[in-house]
Amino acid sequence: MTETSPTADPIKNPRAARLIQAEKRCIQNGGTILRLSGLYTLERGAHNYWLEKVSPDEEGNIKLKGREDGIVNLLHYDDAANAAMTAIFHKSNTDDIRGKIFLISDGNPTTRKGICESAMKAARYKDKKVPIFEGGDSDDMGKIYDSTWTNDVLKWKPVFASSFEDFMASNKE
Repeated sequence: MTETSPTADPIKNPRAARLIQAEKRCIQNGGTILRLSGLYTLERGAHNYWLEKVSPDEEGNIKLKGREDGIVNLLHYDDAANAAMTAIFHKSNTDDIRGKIFLISDGNPTTRKGICESAMKAARYKDKKVPIFEGGDSDDMGKIYDSTWTNDVLKWKPVFASSFEDFMASNKE
């Protein structure tokens, strides 16, 4: 998936419809769009929700909708802020970025199950159990983001570019 790939069907996805409408208004007014992949820190993100916020069932299992092998693209909150500042202070903040859509990602997609397994390498989540992903209404596998064009135009790259797994593994305390 790139900046020019089709977006979700607004008829089937009301949330996507609102986002697409907001993007259109922003572009019409000369703005720039940064589409951020799944944001995370140690304490925030899908991993935290899945491992700490969802209540287990009677057997102690956490059951979630979605495919365990569904692809998720990630981005550290600090990298998201850095990308936004890079766009704001872009040298030629003119036609090369105005009215354009940029796709911001760390370039290391993973799976839902992979997110949970990686998070469990951090001390905070080491005693947690990987949730059971029960599939869903769709066979949607997710999309792998290709942010090459964005990175080239903005002359930006993520600080946390290694991977979500490396970030979590570095949080041993």
